[in-house]
Amino acid sequence: MFLSGPGAGKSAAQDKFRVASGGFSTAVHAVVWAAYEKKIFQKYGLEGEYLALESGTPAMQALLANELQIVFTTGALAITANLQGADTTIIAGGMNFIPNKLLVRPEIKRPEDLKGRRIAISRFGSASDYATQVALEKLGVNPKDVTIVQVGGNMTRYAALMNGTVHGTLLAEPLTTMGIREHKMNSLIDLAESGVPFPQNCFIVRRSYLEANRSKVVNGMKAIIEGYFAVKNDKALGLQLIKKYIRVDGEDANISYEYYLAKHGSDVMVMPDRKGLEFILSQVATTTPKAKGQTPESLRLLDSSVLDEIKKSGFIDKFKR
Repeated sequence: MFLSGPGAGKSAAQDKFRVASGGFSTAVHAVVWAAYEKKIFQKYGLEGEYLALESGTPAMQALLANELQIVFTTGALAITANLQGADTTIIAGGMNFIPNKLLVRPEIKRPEDLKGRRIAISRFGSASDYATQVALEKLGVNPKDVTIVQVGGNMTRYAALMNGTVHGTLLAEPLTTMGIREHKMNSLIDLAESGVPFPQNCFIVRRSYLEANRSKVVNGMKAIIEGYFAVKNDKALGLQLIKKYIRVDGEDANISYEYYLAKHGSDVMVMPDRKGLEFILSQVATTTPKAKGQTPESLRLLDSSVLDEIKKSGFIDKFKR
């Protein structure tokens, strides 16, 4: 789904600025939705355009093709991109843990019941892929005993689980609550309680773009941070955006708001946990030799300078109540 801002068709001199969500079906993305819908990008001299994509892989591909300026998706994709010679870097976070449960069909009661079953992920190399490996390890299930299939984003995987095409998948709120309540699905593990650090949501840019357009990136992040405070201080706005983009209503929209925005929304203003990036690198290294011995520093995965500049300017303080 492509939603172009009011600057579409205007001259390039007006600083067109494209931001994408890679996997937009959780309410944490409301920080970007608010910046777009409330025209906050324009407040900082940017003609904001927004691209909502079901998974992070095509979003990262668009970033590398210079079709986007910022991508909000899993930091795992920055690792895999840079291992292939890309110049991406993470400038801010969003979540530093895995906010998913492994939901399974009603007939699956125990981890051992997963043997011979089909587990859905979005794409290989995605957050859902690595997080599924964590879930299986925590449950004591040999990955060779299940079949991992690429299905798509959260909503697509949810539908596949409900109709029996697959037997299990990692899902986030409110889909986990909906699946358990309405379809009697079972949850085998809540990875939010696992203690595993994970770069679930990160703001990623190309270093070359940041070096050439630093003021635009800083202003873009200012707009997104203001978007966070907009939904934090106006719950009705947050619920409205959740209903529009995720297409859930009532209590399910409220569950999403409370979990992702009220409880974890401020994580937009922190950097990813380095341990989470190291964890992904260790996972990638089991199948990709060039990942062995690499560190977040050697891959230049983190650049805190944008957030540091914004914080030191006092910008964030004026929104605190």
